[in-house]
Amino acid sequence: MNINPLDLLVHFSNVLLLLAYSVRDILWLRWFAAAAALTNIPYFLLQRHILWPPILWGSVFMAINLYQIVRLYMERRPVCLSEDEESLYHMAFGPLRPREFVSLLLAGEWKTAAAGDTIVDQGKPVSSICVLLSGSLQVRKDGKDLIRLKPGYLIGTGLAFSGQASPIGAVFTEPARYFSWPLTNLRVFLEKRPELRLALQSLLNRDLAAKLEELSAYVTTGPFSHMDAE
Repeated sequence: MNINPLDLLVHFSNVLLLLAYSVRDILWLRWFAAAAALTNIPYFLLQRHILWPPILWGSVFMAINLYQIVRLYMERRPVCLSEDEESLYHMAFGPLRPREFVSLLLAGEWKTAAAGDTIVDQGKPVSSICVLLSGSLQVRKDGKDLIRLKPGYLIGTGLAFSGQASPIGAVFTEPARYFSWPLTNLRVFLEKRPELRLALQSLLNRDLAAKLEELSAYVTTGPFSHMDAE
């Protein structure tokens, strides 16, 4: 049986497609699919009458796969964090992937505070979610000092999305640096990123569990100074 050398291109292309359907890594799938489309093009070009429709569609499929390959490589690039971002990540956002954390930072901003600045007003709805990176934050109720917050806890998560007035206030007692997410920005940002929203919800649940554990310790052992009241 005589085998047309051009037919080998078709066989090779289909072998590449089989490999594409066999691998689990989406990047390798894209590479094999693009190579399969590329291998078929010479076969259609070298026919007695050039077959333009399959050449056109093969080029389209190859271009789409190459575009997705570039996106995957961009997404898999190492994440570079500043010193403050890295400290904040390890302090409060360890469960998130670094790239998810970088995306989350896009919805907020770094802020500095002086002693006496207020971050939560008693009797008013919470307008943002914050994380203290450095400094000291005192929780007060009706003018009385209750507890002191340490860096790393998410501030405002208990009331931010409920719209209810805060029963306590929080005031900086020394210069501080923190990251803040305005609720309006955060809602819009997370609506477009359902996977990140689920990851953040899991993190908030962890944060709430830690606060409940400290609250339990407070009830059984008495006052202490490192707990977020919300």
